[in-house]
Amino acid sequence: MKKSMFKTNDSVTLKKMLQLLSTKGFYIVLLFCVLIIGVTGVLVTRRNIEYFSDSGVIDDEPAVNEIADNNLTEQNEDVPVIVQDDLDSIGTEMEKVIELVPEKPKEPVQAEPIAPKKVVPTPKVIDKLLMPVDGEIILDFAKDTLVYSRTLEQWSSHDGVDIKSDRGTPVKAAADGIVEKIYNDNKLGITIIIDHGNGLKTKYCNLSTDNMVEAETLVKKGDTISGIGNSATFEIGDQSHLHFEVIKNGENIDPMTLLPN
Repeated sequence: MKKSMFKTNDSVTLKKMLQLLSTKGFYIVLLFCVLIIGVTGVLVTRRNIEYFSDSGVIDDEPAVNEIADNNLTEQNEDVPVIVQDDLDSIGTEMEKVIELVPEKPKEPVQAEPIAPKKVVPTPKVIDKLLMPVDGEIILDFAKDTLVYSRTLEQWSSHDGVDIKSDRGTPVKAAADGIVEKIYNDNKLGITIIIDHGNGLKTKYCNLSTDNMVEAETLVKKGDTISGIGNSATFEIGDQSHLHFEVIKNGENIDPMTLLPN
């Protein structure tokens, strides 16, 4: 029964020592080193005193020269051996103490987060457009030929098609895109341009209002962007209609190549 209690106390004592070393280990090792150096100094001094006392060096000063001349080799062999033994013993004890001190765990290096790259969706290639209004084509595309303008009473080119429709009829976006510009053209009236990507744009003129959509906003195919108006001064003498243009890579093309027949 006593033996069991003794082992338990030893375990508790050892645990307390390890806890003490883990919290204040550096200071304990430092104090232990200072004590060892002090004890070593005392031991070496005491042994040297005994050695020189036995040799008569302390009592008789001339004996110092005699010992230095006759026994120099013996002193050089004896004294370092005493000091080296003590240092080896001290070093062994220090290694044991250092092994008991737990190493401070290294903090893990945290890598800087990498910002995700912004992915810009590639616009779809559009091969067909939605008819912006239902109606009859009353004036065809004429880029390389001339057509007669009733309002101007003269022959001129025509960069789009005129689609007949009643005033106030909703005008719809012909495809998905971003509203690029909304303005009042001197010739064609209230105008909206939509950029569909891949160099394709659509242009809607002679509109009734410019406050249904805003520039730099996304519109979907079929969204209402305005209505049929009577704001185109150069076509005011014609029937109520939408002037519609298709622009590809900066040049006007015939809208009928992309509109349903």
